[in-house]
Amino acid sequence: MREIPRFITDRVRKLNVWKRGGERAPHKPLLLLLALARVTQGCERLATFGELEKPLARLLRRYGPSRKSVHPEYPFWRLQTDELWEVTNSEGLIRRVSNSDPKKSELLSANVHGGFPTLQWEELKEHRALLERIAARLLHGHFPESLHGDILNDVGLSMSTTLFPRSSDFQRSVLTAYCHRCAICGYDAKIGTSDVGLEAAHIKWHQAGGPDDVNNGVALCSIHHKALDCGAIGISEDLKVLLSCELHGSTTRDWFERFQGSKLHRPGLAGWEPQREYIRWHFGQVFKRPAKD
Repeated sequence: MREIPRFITDRVRKLNVWKRGGERAPHKPLLLLLALARVTQGCERLATFGELEKPLARLLRRYGPSRKSVHPEYPFWRLQTDELWEVTNSEGLIRRVSNSDPKKSELLSANVHGGFPTLQWEELKEHRALLERIAARLLHGHFPESLHGDILNDVGLSMSTTLFPRSSDFQRSVLTAYCHRCAICGYDAKIGTSDVGLEAAHIKWHQAGGPDDVNNGVALCSIHHKALDCGAIGISEDLKVLLSCELHGSTTRDWFERFQGSKLHRPGLAGWEPQREYIRWHFGQVFKRPAKD
């Protein structure tokens, strides 16, 4: 095997993530981030599927598309093909009829273990900078920046550096289009001539192929930006604010419920309005359905 750090970086960059149209499948990136956190926590190299099932399922429900059920068994088994994962105690497992994957019940009953291969695990354990580069690549490759801190907290991984900074052109263009105010609540605070807590949000995530175009963006305050990216709020095709049935809390009336069903503030020109294809992607891949009435 060629130099281990370069091999790991290359395999993460070429991670074979399931794709169909614009659908998201964050299963492998989330499992790898969970495994990287285990390295920093001094855990054993291999963990049973039973140990990883519940934390990975929670991550999939929070950061994956809205689905009736989640399948943490898929990345646990399929990550082997990316040469970043090793599975043991897997002999004689009963496989699914539809594919070659073993049933989840088999992974549990056979006490199947999985984790980084030995050489990769030792390299990641020895070199924290490499581990953080890998984590940053997974985050920036599959999730918007507004969710990075939440994901790191949920997996239990701290980062000392921020990598892969994005261009500010998209930010400037979108904020200018929306006259430097939140398209939902109208927030427009400034200090001098600088915006405070006002951000340009991608409707279709850049990581999913969403372009840095004004009609794939909307100006939002930091609270509504985070809510859009985590699926707590959405946008209807007639540009009205949607609220997820999963959204709750004592302050939701002030920050969210009073805007439910209201129209987004429009950008300065009609050609800058959000396009339906990006709105549809967000509704299908990010918004936590169903919407409140």
